[in-house]
Amino acid sequence: MKKIKPLATLCMLTVLTAAALSGCSGGDKAAPSDSAGSSGSAAEPAAPDAGSTAADDPFKDHLDISVSWWGIGVAFQKHDEVLQKLEKDFNVTLKPMDIGWDNYKEKSQVWAAAGQLPDIITSSITNDNPATYNQWVSQGLIHALPDDLSKYPNVEKVAKAPDVQGIYRDGKLYAIPRMTYPNTDMWAVDRAIFVRKDWMDKLGIKDPQSFDEFEAMLKAFADKDPDGNGKKDTTGIVMNTLGYFKSVFVPTFPQFGNQSWLKEDGKWIPFYASKQMDNVVVQARKMYTDGALDPDFAVEKAGEANQKFYQNKAGAFAFSVDSVKGATGVKAEWEKNNPGQNFFDHVKLLHLWPAADGTIYRHTTTSWWSESMINADVDDAKLDRILRIYDWLLSPQGQELFNYGIEGKDYTKSGDTVTVTRPKDASGHYVDLKQEYPSMDVISQLAMWRNAASLEDTPANRAAFGDKEVQFVQDELNWQMKNAKPIPTAFDIFTMSTPAKDKLSAINFDDDFTRMILSKEDPVQMWHQIVKGYDGKGLQQAISEVTAEEAKNNK
Repeated sequence: MKKIKPLATLCMLTVLTAAALSGCSGGDKAAPSDSAGSSGSAAEPAAPDAGSTAADDPFKDHLDISVSWWGIGVAFQKHDEVLQKLEKDFNVTLKPMDIGWDNYKEKSQVWAAAGQLPDIITSSITNDNPATYNQWVSQGLIHALPDDLSKYPNVEKVAKAPDVQGIYRDGKLYAIPRMTYPNTDMWAVDRAIFVRKDWMDKLGIKDPQSFDEFEAMLKAFADKDPDGNGKKDTTGIVMNTLGYFKSVFVPTFPQFGNQSWLKEDGKWIPFYASKQMDNVVVQARKMYTDGALDPDFAVEKAGEANQKFYQNKAGAFAFSVDSVKGATGVKAEWEKNNPGQNFFDHVKLLHLWPAADGTIYRHTTTSWWSESMINADVDDAKLDRILRIYDWLLSPQGQELFNYGIEGKDYTKSGDTVTVTRPKDASGHYVDLKQEYPSMDVISQLAMWRNAASLEDTPANRAAFGDKEVQFVQDELNWQMKNAKPIPTAFDIFTMSTPAKDKLSAINFDDDFTRMILSKEDPVQMWHQIVKGYDGKGLQQAISEVTAEEAKNNK
């Protein structure tokens, strides 16, 4: 909360300054964003300046650099001007190595075993599988970053982030975490519940203040014909993925929401082993049997359930407002299915109710997900080039490209005032830069996810997505900062590696939780049996090892 308010204030001041300088109220002109996605430093662009000589030009030798990314094979097209600019500025040719969301972990393992890892490896092992990270470090598969990163100040800033310290091994860092946000507070809107406020009004339902009231509202959506078509063809809540749905149980058990460890009866335990799971499983089963939960949730593919909300078949939708574009996407899909109706007149975000201790909790987790690693076979020259590219990607200059496109083509700049010149689409918004330059979807996120830049109140976002859309997200972010507290979270345990804890990655909690919801067995007894089965996968030993590690730090 303390970190968000100044940021929002800065952004608003930037808007006002831009308007004053440009003599307009927004629209086509905007000041450059100094968002949290940029370093905010006065770092020089990594490209060589005009006075460089061949002798001190760090880019004089052309290099081929292979890089893996989700869908990079489609995104990298040679006519793409953003890709061309990056390759020209750094005198490199990027060789794409495609990975898929459903197999990227396995693919990296296959490449590692075959000695075919790309120069820049995209994966998520520092958080999702510390055991593999340790293995790759010990086997010498990945390059340690230089101890002195002062040549790359924006990379150095990431390396010094407090919650990154847990992935140093013997004092060296072997990965560049792909930061989602500059701090853990900004995860607050990564979980959101969209709800049909017009249906609530029609059925005389107030904002729920407890799980029972929430469940009763969803049941009413399923039973009381809220769309008035005379058919029983609606349901309560649908979900984009099970991860988003878990947020509805945060008031019941906060750590369930971010799947963290907690201390209970003197021991550090994973959330699924907590006594508090008893209430969660009872509530989840009740939602399913009462019809408050979409009966098809377990068999729908990602995105299928969303359509039920867009098509007036569901009263609530567990998803996210972690970007203006994302929220705008929900609005656009809903309005496409409801021609002539304004999304904001019919839909609002529902806030969670207080937990047993009277506190409203909001989502949080570690400030990065996934990372870039550099192949240990990369020589010093290529390592330097890669780090220079990453430093530029993290710089204000890189941020400006990702906000506005190519200067002279997509925008012009006079002093601090930016005038957007790219065309508008049928809705009156500027065309999405990622449609114009498919490589931007990869390049803009290669070093960091830039979620902060995508949800902030900036001139770029208002120009691209509209004032109401930006305000919709900002109102929710500000409400969360004012009224809710982050889930109490032992961040250090996320990246902690112990022999037994590493093996717990084999546990598929989501499948077991789903099976419990669908079963007719007693939910509490069934869950206890499931957790007992985790003992065979090293649960009790992991608890002992983590508790011992935390004790070393008096936790």
